[in-house]
Amino acid sequence: MGILEEVLKNKEEIVIALLSALEGKETGAKVNLNGVKFKIGNSEVNMEGKLEISFTPIKKKE
Repeated sequence: MGILEEVLKNKEEIVIALLSALEGKETGAKVNLNGVKFKIGNSEVNMEGKLEISFTPIKKKE
């Protein structure tokens, strides 16, 4: 869980996009991964680049 926490830390735009999807709107968020660091065992991982996430609401069955 530590990896996910580091990637999502201080990324409020993801939460806002998710809330819009819950309202039934299609939305997305771009996350800058530059400077994200975490450890796996004795190794340290430094991330760079961008992550684009799209949220599409689930259509209700009638």
